[in-house]
Amino acid sequence: MKQLLPLLLCAAGCTAHAAPSGQPAPESAPARYLYVWAGDTDQKHQDFLAVVDVQPGSATYAQVIATEPTGLTGSMPHHLEYELPSSDRLLFANAHHHEQILLFDTRQAERPRLARTLPPPAPLRYPHDFFRLPNGNVLVGYLRSEGSSPEPGDTTMPGGHGGIAELDPEGRPLRTASAADPAWTIPIRPYAFAVLPESDRVVTTSAGMMEHSSADVVQVWRLSDLALLHTLAVPPAGLRDGSVLQKGHELPFEPRVMPDGSVLLNAFGCGLYHLTGIATDAPRLQNVYTLEVNGVPADRRAGCGIPVVVGPYWVMPVGRMNMLVTLDVRDPARPVEVSRLMADTLFRPHWLAKDPGSQRVIVGAETSGEERMLMARVDPATGRLSWDESFRSPDGSLGVSFRRERWPHGDTGEAFGHAALFRP
Repeated sequence: MKQLLPLLLCAAGCTAHAAPSGQPAPESAPARYLYVWAGDTDQKHQDFLAVVDVQPGSATYAQVIATEPTGLTGSMPHHLEYELPSSDRLLFANAHHHEQILLFDTRQAERPRLARTLPPPAPLRYPHDFFRLPNGNVLVGYLRSEGSSPEPGDTTMPGGHGGIAELDPEGRPLRTASAADPAWTIPIRPYAFAVLPESDRVVTTSAGMMEHSSADVVQVWRLSDLALLHTLAVPPAGLRDGSVLQKGHELPFEPRVMPDGSVLLNAFGCGLYHLTGIATDAPRLQNVYTLEVNGVPADRRAGCGIPVVVGPYWVMPVGRMNMLVTLDVRDPARPVEVSRLMADTLFRPHWLAKDPGSQRVIVGAETSGEERMLMARVDPATGRLSWDESFRSPDGSLGVSFRRERWPHGDTGEAFGHAALFRP
């Protein structure tokens, strides 16, 4: 069983397509399609799921070939699941402004269909992130709950501590749990998950979206009953010269399970943290790396977003530095930077998803640049990154552009895309 443990952990918790040995996972065939969760820019028309042709050599390569309108306007399409579920499972998506979860049927790869929408289970509000469990159920993080914020002076309404819920594959609520901890008056807002089923543990981070404040903490839960076990403050993000990056620890963001059963996570402020002893009574959270963010004002977070893990490499978008960075995390307690890839100054990388059948990574943006997505490639032997120069819009610009008047569902004008997933 010990030999199988790293594989089981990664299968359940590494959004990373990594082999348990630390070597790159074998490729199959490049994905045929890309699903992009898109919103109408002027909010006058329906938001939609777009299908992009990403099969190399196709006559419609890098073009939008189908769309599925949602019936919602101004919903702020935000996150999808981080990995596409099997086609017999519904794909979960988050329409943030409407507090809705949308479920898409993807059995017909080129023609996904909206199956249903789900309201949040009371008293939880504002669903954000998803994690698919081995049994097909889905954990959902909710940023708020009914009532006022526990922090004096915080006017967010509703603004209570967030929580987590387990839904069945059809979206029916099975159980919920509050993230409230008596030791914390700053609201805790569960943002993203790492799951360790063999240890009966779930790890959540805490980060706000449009809330006035959120606690910079990491929480450890028992998976079997969603009992909250530990709330750990995120320590300062230290730099190599001994100084501290002022906002480096803020908004603990994205956790990933490592092959040794520990968890590595980045903060939006660009500190990197290693969580160990997760199944013990004394888990430990340590700052193990902090990105040098030269040029980013001290009062701003550098925007380290949603990473992917490719073999032994942690590939991370850094929005305010307009780049991707690769870290060698063979030893998660000692990450080493190995590569950087710059985008133009109008594109702030934020969302990454890897093609399971190739070394391609789709790169979505935030705030600036969401009107297009770029395609990168990662060398599985070195971690070196490069832009896929073949992935261009009909006008010749790099990436797939959403600046267009006409879509398959109508002449609705420009859109933005935030999250995306490859579909075989």
